[in-house]
Amino acid sequence: MKRIIAALFALTLLNMTASVSSMAEEPSHILIAYFTWADTTVIEDADASIQSALDHYSTMGDSVSGVDATASASLLVPGNTAVMASFIRQHVGGDLFSIQAEKPYPSNYYDCLDRAAEELDDEARPALKTHVENRVQYDVVFLGMPNWWYSCPMAIKSFLEEYDFSGKTVVPFVVHGTGGISGSVRDMKECLPKDCTVLDPIGVYRPNIPSCHLQIEAWLTELGF
Repeated sequence: MKRIIAALFALTLLNMTASVSSMAEEPSHILIAYFTWADTTVIEDADASIQSALDHYSTMGDSVSGVDATASASLLVPGNTAVMASFIRQHVGGDLFSIQAEKPYPSNYYDCLDRAAEELDDEARPALKTHVENRVQYDVVFLGMPNWWYSCPMAIKSFLEEYDFSGKTVVPFVVHGTGGISGSVRDMKECLPKDCTVLDPIGVYRPNIPSCHLQIEAWLTELGF
């Protein structure tokens, strides 16, 4: 069942990508960059990894309804943040970009969070495996991330400090549990220059990811996209 759910997520992302591919004839000025656990881990035992996420969500008081599907989507491609990114792209066009750490994160969720906590404590800047080509063409950057330890993943800061965001517009979107957006956007903004415009973010609760399309559409409309 878990693999069927993950396959449906992947099919949804594929269909959305195909639906906007015809829009890419001219270089886009919109980049939709996102960091998701699914893209930056190596899965050895999917069932065990999903169970570790389930156990963590349960201890944090996440909604039980749909949490099994949510855990599967968190770990298995496309991942929760990538699903949000594909919904955004369906409405605004643009180019998708997956921010990936050079050193994969553990597929056991507790081990992953332990590493995330160490990186946060050390103010680390993990080396990145992926890099944006032709980055000067983008003047609007949607930036997606999970809320890890009430902050943004340190790979997000690595990404922000790798490029010049002067004069750019950044639009944050966050996948979160019961802690909400917390300090994820606040901490991300610390890496941006003063002349970078940051628009109001959206946060989506993990169990609501599969059905957040209308929520994202309303948010984008409110922002003027």
